[in-house]
Amino acid sequence: MSTHQEFDALVVGSGAAGGWAAKELCERGLRTLLLEAGRTLDPARDFPPPPAKDTSKLQIWTRGRAFLDGQGMQARCMSFSRMTRHLFVNDRENPYTTEPGAPFNWYRGRQVGGRMHLWGRNALRIGDSELHPSDGASGGWPISYADLAPWYEKIERFLGVHGSAAGIPSIPDGVYDRPLPLTRIESGILERLASEWRERPATTCRIVRHTTDRITLPVRAALATEHLTLRSDAVVSRVLVNAQGRAIGVEYFDRTSGERHEARAQLVVLAASTIESLRILLNSKSNEHPTGLGNSSGLLGRALTDHVMVFNAGPAPVEGAPRTDPYDFGSQSGLYIPSFRNANGRSDAPFRRGYSILGSVGRIEPGWFFMAVGEMLPDPQNRVTLDPKRVDRWGIPVARVRCVHGANESAMVRDMHATLLELARTCGLEVDHLRRESAFAKLVHDVTRRMVYTRDGALLPGSAIHEAGGAPMGDAPKDSVLDAHNRVWDCPNVLVTDSACFPTSPFQNPGLTIMALSARAVNAAVDRSA
Repeated sequence: MSTHQEFDALVVGSGAAGGWAAKELCERGLRTLLLEAGRTLDPARDFPPPPAKDTSKLQIWTRGRAFLDGQGMQARCMSFSRMTRHLFVNDRENPYTTEPGAPFNWYRGRQVGGRMHLWGRNALRIGDSELHPSDGASGGWPISYADLAPWYEKIERFLGVHGSAAGIPSIPDGVYDRPLPLTRIESGILERLASEWRERPATTCRIVRHTTDRITLPVRAALATEHLTLRSDAVVSRVLVNAQGRAIGVEYFDRTSGERHEARAQLVVLAASTIESLRILLNSKSNEHPTGLGNSSGLLGRALTDHVMVFNAGPAPVEGAPRTDPYDFGSQSGLYIPSFRNANGRSDAPFRRGYSILGSVGRIEPGWFFMAVGEMLPDPQNRVTLDPKRVDRWGIPVARVRCVHGANESAMVRDMHATLLELARTCGLEVDHLRRESAFAKLVHDVTRRMVYTRDGALLPGSAIHEAGGAPMGDAPKDSVLDAHNRVWDCPNVLVTDSACFPTSPFQNPGLTIMALSARAVNAAVDRSA
């Protein structure tokens, strides 16, 4: 075991939340240690040209081989392919468990940059109507849109976002460097929707500018300050505390050798992704925090959510030049319809909250797709705990996950199916997402669909890769885990800045909000210590 020098701040995780935490801390002059459980990527080796042309989206043989190689869970992800499989974890080294009859698909990427290398780069602001829902189904956030707006703008200006102002209250307009280019068919559909779906305003997606730099821009900015120490292959197991219950650092294991280490810092930022951050907090038991760090309320790990998602697709001409970079996953998206159910204070649906629709036509095989993405209500029975009988490769207790759809989500799924079919008819699109697949691929798809879909045809919980909650922000320690600046009530020099902090799970893609919250939280921490 070795102990490294003490840092001003320590960040766990290098993805959306961790990258921005490191950038902001370093630019404020703090000596910062960034710990990443995975490896540092090699631009030449890890981002090779795509394989020979293959129109199959299912990639049956690639997924089948992955099952044999220890990636049986990861291979179920829509983004899993021959080109991306190395950006997903090995399930044998990184197991987790679920309750019988309650499957949850946890797709994970452990490498510097995390899952940002697979992100579709949808950058949506969340407005007050979603931060403070009026239907009484669950509480709101302890912050308002005004608290987030300057941080949204900072991130949009730094990363660059392609999009257009639309004047839709639930997705406040941001700062865009240029409009998002649409295909010819998409432009026609947008005009048709404007005349035929007037009560459902549509716009273009808002997509973060693509860069071929294989180091995410926030991490690169942090490195440029020379205040950052980046240590990859560092699997964090728990937060260390002193006799007063205050954090003094973390314990971690070298990913390859298994050697145990400790790292010390005055400020600890957990940004390892929702379930992993909850796992670390729950495993951080001590005399001062006997049920886990931050669990005095008994809420730690509870009310886990993931976006409810229904997918539909079919054939259409693929137009325009191919992507210049095959790892440009944001170029797959074109059109966006924010939630029109229960919008603007109305209650006009047989369920609470709402859902958006994102898609494209003429960009990728099989030609068009639309997916409905909706809010899942927080349920305290949906939770992350530690499995007392299982450990990972490094001897750390694994997460046990329960996250199932309730009656509200089932009612939303039925409406999603109907709306997507109506959208296809309105736009003159044929529904048949397996049209260009082989007979064998279709057969395998039918046999294995229970691994991907619920009985009512939604993607299984976890599949949206938008897991959130379990360490919610709030106004008081009795009903939350974190305060309004992401500090753990029970241990204020620990911040949780990934989407574990979300009190609810609004329909918008969470990426931009995760980054805004992370930047806001660490700057507030630095201001307090000044």
